[in-house]
Amino acid sequence: MPSRVTMRSTAVLVAYATATVPSLAAAQEWSLRSGFTARGEYNDNYFFTPTGAELAFTASASPFVTAARRTEASEVTALLAIGANRVWGPSPTSDYLSARVGLTGSLREERSTWMGDFSFARNPELQNEITPAGTVLTLANSNSAVLNGAYAYEIAERWRLGVNAGAFNNQYDRVQGGGTLQNNRGYYAGGTVTYAYSERTQLKLAAMPSYYASDVTRGDSVTATLGVVHEFSPQLTISGSIGGFWSDMETTQDTVSSNRRRDSGWLYGGDIRYAYSERTQFAAGLSENLVPSGTGTLDKTDSATASVSHRFSDRFTGHLGAGYTRTVVPARLGGSSKSNYYTGETGVTYRFAERWALDCGYRYSRADYSQSAGGEPRANIFFVSIGYNWPGASFTDWLGTRADTQGLPGAGPLSLPDRSRGASGSVEPTGMRGPPEGPPSDQFTIP
Repeated sequence: MPSRVTMRSTAVLVAYATATVPSLAAAQEWSLRSGFTARGEYNDNYFFTPTGAELAFTASASPFVTAARRTEASEVTALLAIGANRVWGPSPTSDYLSARVGLTGSLREERSTWMGDFSFARNPELQNEITPAGTVLTLANSNSAVLNGAYAYEIAERWRLGVNAGAFNNQYDRVQGGGTLQNNRGYYAGGTVTYAYSERTQLKLAAMPSYYASDVTRGDSVTATLGVVHEFSPQLTISGSIGGFWSDMETTQDTVSSNRRRDSGWLYGGDIRYAYSERTQFAAGLSENLVPSGTGTLDKTDSATASVSHRFSDRFTGHLGAGYTRTVVPARLGGSSKSNYYTGETGVTYRFAERWALDCGYRYSRADYSQSAGGEPRANIFFVSIGYNWPGASFTDWLGTRADTQGLPGAGPLSLPDRSRGASGSVEPTGMRGPPEGPPSDQFTIP
């Protein structure tokens, strides 16, 4: 997945209908659900430019279908969604297609676990781009495909060995202007060692060589991280990891020359999940990783998020969140440039009937760049969403939710195994989610 700051150009009207095929459910435990989403959003700086901001209203409708099969030893979940979107405001009025495909599976045996997932997403997102004025954020339609696989084996009561492998491909279509975004691709393979100190504490060591290539850069890197996750109480879980990276990249300067660059540095990550009460939940996380982006290089990105949600009643829940992303982009001709991106949001969810829910909120975004000519773009986004029979906790991408799988492994949060699944559970492999714990479609509600 690319290094990106997501700015949804849609805000929401959602209906979700459930359809189950009895013969499949009885014979193979398959369940099918179908529905559609629609979203409307107002944005006062749609292209996220420091000057000449353009107002825009975006509406979308997206039919989708999910399928799931669950047994005591295996799980398979799938999603297919295609969206039609229209943007009013910037002239001329424009239309675009969005899409999401997801397939996740796991197989648990007495001493081992197999896991895999594939995802494809096409969405408008803010991407880092190198311009004559330096590195800026620009709106682009990104087409991102990710494939991951992992195998873990319990060699002793407390020890597990694992192997992970994955690949990614990112294609970008710039929405406005004459700049060029660099497509990128890559793959990785490596190993993990997990030690269960107790049911509440686990440690994990991971080492991952990887390969990265774009239109202008190609090379190899290695990341090594050590992480620990501890459940202090049923209400409080904290994880942390630290590691390093080594990279050897060759970047094309022009049609006849190139520049070879070797870098190394630290990586870190972690999160905290705290249930102050049954009604109040707090989450915060931070990470520093090498991330593919539209600049055509591996950017070094530091990010931090914090969020709190409070259920005022059985029907009414409030949300508050903030996020910060700092990106350092190695320049192709030496030196580097930096960008900082800030977000804050507030909103509410109201369940006004058994199967109906309403989301509405406001998000503020601002960026500043190390180059004075870059300016400081700002955007204010307002949205209203309604959902019918949605299976997950929320259909809105509130800040503080766990991020999507990244294209390259690095340091980040860890999770304890789901104890209800027996001894085959393990700490999630780097860059992969574990099997879904809630309804089959829950994992697809996280943007």
